[in-house]
Amino acid sequence: MNYDLSINDRPFWAIKAGTKKIEGRTIVREENALKYEQMISGDTLTFNNNITGEKMICEILFIKKYPDVRTMLEVEGVENVLSSGLDIEGGIKSYNSFEDYEEGIKKYGIYAIGVKKI
Repeated sequence: MNYDLSINDRPFWAIKAGTKKIEGRTIVREENALKYEQMISGDTLTFNNNITGEKMICEILFIKKYPDVRTMLEVEGVENVLSSGLDIEGGIKSYNSFEDYEEGIKKYGIYAIGVKKI
C-alpha cells in the first residue's frame, strides 16, 4: 500500500539525504485522518514537498506509537527524528507548534514512522 503525505521543505531534504530517518505524525482531524495504525513495514510513503512540489518515495521500515513527543524522541533519538538540530525540549516545542498537533498528540499519541528513500 502507498500513502501520500505533505511534508515541509527542511525535513523533506533531510529524509532525502538520509539524515532524518523517522517522520513523526499524529492524527489532527479524525474525519480526514490517515490511519497510521494500518501502515506496515514494506508499505511506501510518497512525500510531497509543500514548498517545491517535489515528490519522493520512501519505504516504511517500521511504525511505532508513542504516548508523547518526549518518549518518542528519547527512544528513537533526536538525531533520527528532528531535522532542525534541536534538543528534546526544542523538539517538543516544535511539534506542539504545528496546527492541532498538541491536542492530537494528547488524544491519539504520536507515530514514529521509520523511512528510507527508495
